[in-house]
Amino acid sequence: MRLPKFDLSVKKVCKPVMLGRIWQASRRGLALDHTPSHHFACSQWQTGHRPTTSYIVYRWLFFLSALSIGITSFACQRLPPLYDGPKVELNYFKWFIYFTNWGYMLIVLQAALALAVVYKYKNQKTYCIPCDDEEIPLPRRQKTPFLCRLYWLVHNIATDLAFVITLVYWTLVHDPKMHEVNALNILVHGCNSLAMLLELAVTAHPIQAIHALFGAGAGLMYGIFSAFYWAVGGTDRVGLPAIYPALDWNKPGSAFGFVALCAVVMMFAHAIATVLAILRMKLAAKIRPSGSHLDKFTLPTH
Repeated sequence: MRLPKFDLSVKKVCKPVMLGRIWQASRRGLALDHTPSHHFACSQWQTGHRPTTSYIVYRWLFFLSALSIGITSFACQRLPPLYDGPKVELNYFKWFIYFTNWGYMLIVLQAALALAVVYKYKNQKTYCIPCDDEEIPLPRRQKTPFLCRLYWLVHNIATDLAFVITLVYWTLVHDPKMHEVNALNILVHGCNSLAMLLELAVTAHPIQAIHALFGAGAGLMYGIFSAFYWAVGGTDRVGLPAIYPALDWNKPGSAFGFVALCAVVMMFAHAIATVLAILRMKLAAKIRPSGSHLDKFTLPTH
């Protein structure tokens, strides 16, 4: 039996097409474009295209809680209880040099942006068509708004940083002689990850694998900042030249290694967030396969 010859020209055509699709999908992901954009304003567990009252209440509670903890963390600074070095004056503005606080500021910022997105879509005019005695709202045909893109970007980075901060702090940074284990410490180094896990469970927008680059980039940016801060003579809250012992630029080899390690861990953290978001969407589809109108009758956004 004679086998048909394989046309090599088909293989030559398919390969560029496949690569082109991968490139286009990656470019769209990096551009933070998502259809439909009202997903950024809704919960995964609701029906309809507008944010529900319960979701708006959740967004306010999350924002106010995160903001309150952040303000408390800034206002309640003090020297380590067991510190026995030279006398130093507490500088409140050094709160901003710590990676933990960068991550927490991003949590507060993403919560504020989420609120702004919710109210944007709550007040947005939509087209409606009758369908079985029910009006299905249809958003205007448009690209993903800048506000949604910005929220998605900050949400991605805040999620990755929260997971990495919790892991790195309790495994490499925490020193019982310098760091007191109290409610505030647990809130900013443990509950930060729990807060972003809650966000992953409640929100409706996806997490894309390509967005791991954003979190890794933020980690590298902090590494560059810490090197610059060291170069200009900056010190930590007790006057030591390194913000963190593992990030001591007097030992550039170990400092570079620590930054690279954090960037890699950030990629793995984002992979976990991506899987959790996929599981959330699959579980929601299984629980209410035909009961949700979150995606039905939605016009493309571009």
